[in-house]
Order: sequence, then structure tokens, then C-alpha cells
Amino acid sequence: MKINYIILFLFVLLNPSLAYSQNLTVFYSGFSFSNLYESNQSQAKFTSTLIKEKNPETNIDIISSKLLKKVRNSNFRNINIDTNNLLEWSKYPDNAIVMSVALQHEEFTQELNYNTNVYSGFYDAYFQILFFDFSSKNLIASIPFDFEIPMFSETSFDRNEILSRIKDFYLNDDPFGDLDQTINQYAIKQKYQNKIGVTNVSIQDLAFEEMPSGSKNYENSYKNLIAQTFSKRLSLHHNIAIVPYMEGQAIGRTMKLVFVEVDEIYSITIPSPDFHINLNLKGFKKVLAKATDVEELYLYGSFVDIKIFQPDLNEIYFNEGLRGITKIKIPIGQVDINDWRKYYYNMEILFDNFSKNIIKPDKKWLKETTKNKIKKDLKKVNAVIQTVK
Repeated sequence: MKINYIILFLFVLLNPSLAYSQNLTVFYSGFSFSNLYESNQSQAKFTSTLIKEKNPETNIDIISSKLLKKVRNSNFRNINIDTNNLLEWSKYPDNAIVMSVALQHEEFTQELNYNTNVYSGFYDAYFQILFFDFSSKNLIASIPFDFEIPMFSETSFDRNEILSRIKDFYLNDDPFGDLDQTINQYAIKQKYQNKIGVTNVSIQDLAFEEMPSGSKNYENSYKNLIAQTFSKRLSLHHNIAIVPYMEGQAIGRTMKLVFVEVDEIYSITIPSPDFHINLNLKGFKKVLAKATDVEELYLYGSFVDIKIFQPDLNEIYFNEGLRGITKIKIPIGQVDINDWRKYYYNMEILFDNFSKNIIKPDKKWLKETTKNKIKKDLKKVNAVIQTVK
């Protein structure tokens, strides 16, 4: 009997495809927008223009082509990806698990550096890797990810130049280079016992005063951005899928997915998370800390309330106001400073530090972030995290 076990072990060892075949089969359904086209003017104004250009080799748009090539050449450890039936949805079996990469939000900011007389531009794109049951159209898991394209120019960036730089990046660089590494960190399942996600985002008027002009007209877009930024950091440091937050897009817990290749809209049902996260952005503040003849050192701060709770059990695990501070040097005499970029960067670091300190709280960070004792509450959050993996 022992010899038979050894033979079986050697057979599996020498035939890795046998073990690999046990992985979950996932059908790749292409690139999509997680909003309707009428929203693209504010949330995907650059990409919605770029997808109009086709790749002559694939006869699909240039971004979908780049993404498809990456998916086909990736080594996914935990799933078997099927790209042979791309967009041939009639061939999907019952209850097939489908994956789509959905663009949720993009934005561009720029600033002139008075020391170098060079404009620095930053293009940021925020995506969700979505897994859903094709038969029921129920969302199974969502993994947030994003990338940034830094740009430099001796003249101010206009729309045509921005589009040209983004297009060049998609065609000649590797925008989705970490896609397989990102997915490989997660155990994609047919069903998760417990789920967690951001369910409410509030932005106080004091915060809007420091945000881009007219940002209150796009409040939903900025709420999605804040939720995405927090979710990515929590997901990244704990390898957990996050129920996506879709302010202004989800009606009755339903998210609209627009598949680019076929210009078809699907309604995906978003599950209600067991554990809720509420974010309240109270405001930002900038303080001059030090000045020399050539530069000034500013402290940029963001102030956010984070609440994590389980409404079904009326249990609150974390409820605290946190602050994040970063030091930024600015040349003397520089005007038209892009404070929003610096505030957002500061808020992103705050979310990142919060997520990292859930596992092993750092005394210095705890002292700088809040006057209250939150170490025990962070342990409670860590216990919650373990239940959603």
C-alpha cells in the first residue's frame, strides 16, 4: 500500500499539469468600464477616447489588445484562465466564473517646478479585477489595482499631449505588468463565506476647500477614488478580495459593466459585505515648518475617520479619527502649487500605514496618528481580516 502512495506521488510530481488542472477555471471576458459612457467624461475621459483606435492585428481596441496579450502570457498559479472563448459568451458553461478588468476612475494633474522650469504631470488609472458568476451575474470577488504614469515637459500639458503620452505608455510599456502577480496573491474561490468592503464615504465641506476647483460637482467620483485608495491598501497588505464601492453607479446593489469589445452592458449584482467600512474625510491642512533662502518645508496633513463594523451583530471593531502627516519641500517663489496632489499622496500613505499596522502596530506610528489607544482595536480588525480570506 505504501508503494502505491509513492507511485501516485511521483506520478503527480512528474505531471504538474495534473495538479494545475485542479485549479478553478476562469473565463476571461475582456476589458470593461465599471460605469456608463455618460459618466466617462468625468471618470474615464482619456481611455474612452483611446479605445476608439483599433489594433489591426487583433481588430480590437489598443488597450484591450494589450490587456489580452498580458493575460495570455501570464502564469496564474491559482486559476486556469480561458481566453479562447473571449466574448463568445454562449460557449460559457452554467455557473462559469468570468473575469474582467474594469476601469473605474482616471485623472491627470500637473505642476510647474520653478527650480527646473519643467512641468511634472501624473496620470493615474484605477481598476478593479472582477470575478463573477456568469449565469447569476453575481459578483464573487474584486481586487483593486492601479498604476501611475509620470510625465515631464517644458510646456504645460494639453489634452492632445496627455493622450499621446498615455497611448505611448500602453503601446510601448507594460501597464499591466503586475496583473498576474496581483492575482496570484489571492485564493480565488467559487464562494466566500464572509466579505468586507467600503459601504459609505463622506467628504466634509472643509475637505472640499482644499480639493480641485469644481470637485464638489464630481463628488461621487471622488468618493469612489477615496474608497478605491483605501481598498487597494487593505487588499494589498492582507491578500483579501474587497467588495467594491460604487457611489453613484450602483443602483440596488447592481454595477453596470460596459464591455469595450462588444459595446454591451451587463448588470452585475454586488453582494452586501458582512463587515462594513465607513470613511469620513474631515479635511486637509498645510503648515509651514521651516524655511531657507531656497525652499520651504511644509507639513501636509489629512484627517480621516475610519469605522469597521458588523451591522448584523451590531458589533463595532474600530472607530477612530486618524491623521497622516508628510513633509514636502517647495522652492521659494513657486506659485500655482498643486496642493491636491500632495494631500492625496498624504492620504494614500495614511491608508497604507493603517493597513500595515493592523498586523504589527508600530509604537511611533500609533503615537503620531492618534492620541487614543487603538492597539487592541487593531487586533480586533486583524481578527476580522482572517475571517474574510
